[in-house]
Amino acid sequence: MEKKVAIIILTCNQEEILKKCLSSLKKNTNYKNYKVYLMDDSGKGEIGKRIKEKFKWVNLSINKVNIGFSKTINQGIKKIFKEDAPDYILSSNDDIEFIEKDWLKKMVDVAESDKKIGILGCKLIYPGGYLQYFFKNGKIQFLKTKQDVLETKETFQIKELKTMMGACFLIKKEVINEIGLFDEKFSPLYGEETDFCYRAGKKGFKIIYVGNIKLIHHGSASIKNLKHDGGKWFLQKKHGIRFEWLNFDFFNILKHTIMHFGSAILSKNPFEKSRLLIKAYRENIKNLKEISLKRKERNSWEKI
Repeated sequence: MEKKVAIIILTCNQEEILKKCLSSLKKNTNYKNYKVYLMDDSGKGEIGKRIKEKFKWVNLSINKVNIGFSKTINQGIKKIFKEDAPDYILSSNDDIEFIEKDWLKKMVDVAESDKKIGILGCKLIYPGGYLQYFFKNGKIQFLKTKQDVLETKETFQIKELKTMMGACFLIKKEVINEIGLFDEKFSPLYGEETDFCYRAGKKGFKIIYVGNIKLIHHGSASIKNLKHDGGKWFLQKKHGIRFEWLNFDFFNILKHTIMHFGSAILSKNPFEKSRLLIKAYRENIKNLKEISLKRKERNSWEKI
């Protein structure tokens, strides 16, 4: 019997791409035992209501205000565990397009092959077929621009990694039972899936890249439309520092601190970037006690 999978799709401001995501999911998934939960985090609910009219098989939740990725996915997971008992949670962005009918079966089959496998992701490509996120030359590659890169045997392999890109990844229920939900201090976005993977790894779970599965990743307009004090760069630095303080040893924290200030000083706007970086450090210092307690807890975990 197929394992039960709950698919959570978060959306904010990409209605047309979301329609393509849901249509392709229904058309190109030969796995039967799944249920889709749509989390509308637009803050208005208009997208969710229109989508529900067309895709009646979707379980819809609407946030009255925009609260960000980690808080929204946590709401979804809590709802799912309250209403159902899935074996897996699959988190997908609304800009994913499913193109291979056996994608979910392959992913679950790999997950079931080893009790210690906890999180799985796969190869991502651009709409034109160009590789975007893949394993090659002994490491994960992420190409931010479309490039004509040839596939090799490596790109199709199954590899254990330290972290996985969160555009679409499968989480075994035991991972959530053991390490808890996503860290909501990473709201509205950036860093939450990397931190989640590192926590799972500290508990002894394996993070797996499945190279014989590919999905189209259109790229997120939600990020492009992000409105936040300091903008994208500030959030990336603020959450990057939090992630480092939670997970790295002293030497690597020091190394990344030097790198952060180097990137600010060598930027086109060194004074503004330095100001924002100092602000990012100050905000993390305010949470130092909470970060220290979480760090201590993670370091005390016994591996499964």
